[in-house]
Amino acid sequence: MTDGPTRGVPKVYGSLQRLREHTRREAQMEMARAEVERDRVQERLDALNAGVDRARAQLDPLDAEALSTYHNFRLQEALRERRETARLAQRERELETRRGHHLRSVRDELTLDALVEELNARGQEDFRRAERRQMDEIAGRRKAGS
Repeated sequence: MTDGPTRGVPKVYGSLQRLREHTRREAQMEMARAEVERDRVQERLDALNAGVDRARAQLDPLDAEALSTYHNFRLQEALRERRETARLAQRERELETRRGHHLRSVRDELTLDALVEELNARGQEDFRRAERRQMDEIAGRRKAGS
């Protein structure tokens, strides 16, 4: 049931530790993926806004046809901006969810580590007590035999 340096700690805790560590790493990777996706959406939104700014800067306010074309372009870009802003908000929510999963997995792993350390310390103390009893018994037999 127990062995070596983890004296007093059932093997199942070692398996749980490895599982918790894997879960934490997976949550961390998912959080990183969500951050990357959020950054991509933010970059698209920034590029869209920069395009609108460039078009506005190049606009000749005295050219009626150019104004009409710009306003059509601006309406299309406003729709795209709303879609991208909605995507960004969705990605932000996903990122917050992933951060929460990661935080919970880190807490679970730390809790389990603390439990294993406590069980290990208790197991080592129990081993030392048993060893002292054996030594006392041996010393008592020697005294009785003398």
